[in-house]
Amino acid sequence: MKNITEYNYLIEQELDRYKNETSKILEEIEHKFNKGCVVVTHHFNNADSDLISLVKSELEEAGFKPEFTGNKPGGHITLRVSLLRSAGIVA
Repeated sequence: MKNITEYNYLIEQELDRYKNETSKILEEIEHKFNKGCVVVTHHFNNADSDLISLVKSELEEAGFKPEFTGNKPGGHITLRVSLLRSAGIVA
């Protein structure tokens, strides 16, 4: 069996792909907030759990409190971000 370091190029490719996808999702959320939305949702269909975890951690690092609901048939998961909940105004 090969050493894991021999697979670094695959790891780097996946990380780049996840970072690009995460960036698109975060830009979409920011764009909706800039348009005056107080609550933003994003729908993941058959998304990889690593991508969802990366999006969640990026939002939490920025001070938001993302909520996830789902895992409905077909792997549908909904990400919901509320400005009021993130600011601690609504419990």
